[in-house]
Order: sequence, then structure tokens, then C-alpha cells
Amino acid sequence: MPASTQGPSSRPRAPALLRRLAALLYEAIVLFGVLWAVAMIYGLAVGQRSGVMDRHGLQLAACLALGLYFIGFWTRAGQTVAMRAWHIRVIDAQGRPPRFWRAGLRFLLGWLWVLPPLAIAWWAGLDHAAGLVLLAVWIVLWAFACLLREDRQFWHDAWSGTRLVDTEP
Repeated sequence: MPASTQGPSSRPRAPALLRRLAALLYEAIVLFGVLWAVAMIYGLAVGQRSGVMDRHGLQLAACLALGLYFIGFWTRAGQTVAMRAWHIRVIDAQGRPPRFWRAGLRFLLGWLWVLPPLAIAWWAGLDHAAGLVLLAVWIVLWAFACLLREDRQFWHDAWSGTRLVDTEP
């Protein structure tokens, strides 16, 4: 491999941050459809007439669907739909797709992208607009925090024992 693609210990470097963020945006678009379908099925199953009615059940169904989506794709091929499109793969220390428990830990730690600002917004009683601004600022800061690491991996990957690698031909 050329020196430009080498990182610490001669391992491939993480894909460029901008590409990872583009894949994250693509993933959000894909997940909009997935979560819309989950909400529709859930709403029909429980006779839900508004988003406020039985919202905790809907939130649980959405969280379970997200877990199944991510953990399922990561453990099979190491790539979700968006990761495949952007030529990014998640692997464990042995270079394989992560096993169930490691992928599950990565999924749980991935909530650090959104839960801290949402909790702060709720605690501080911020309105929706201010909460969204806080969320956007946090996501940008959390993304750029990977630049503090020599290997440029996101923190949730480092803590879960996974890493993102470039699969471009």
C-alpha cells in the first residue's frame, strides 16, 4: 500500500472526515424511509391516531428497528447501505466485520452523537429551534473530535474496538 494510505501500525487510515460525514447524511436519508415504515406499521398495529399517543412505544419500536438495521448490516458485511455507497467498512481488530456484541456496543456508543445535546436541551428547557442548533453544533464538534486521535477514528469506534476503513477500489 502506498504510504499515503498507511496509518499507525501499517493499518489503512480512516476514510476522510468529509466522506464519513457525507455517508452519515446519506444514512439519515435512508433511515428516514426505514423509520417512516416502522412508524406506519407500529401506528397501524396499536391504532395510534397521533404522534403523541403511545409515543414511548413508538420510540422503543424505532430504537429497536435502528439497532436491527445497524447491527445486522455491520455483523454481516461491515457496511450499511450508505457505507457501501461511500466505500466505507467497519471492522474489528482482526479486520473482520464486528461480531454481535461489538456491533451492539458500537451502536450504543453511537448514541453519543445525539443524546448529550438532546439531554441538555431537555434539561435546560430549550425550545425546538435552540435544541436543533445545539444538536448541530454538538455533531460538528463530536465529528471533529476524531482529529484529536492519531488514527482519525471516531471515539465511539475506538471505545468499541472497531474502526472505519476505506474500501474504495
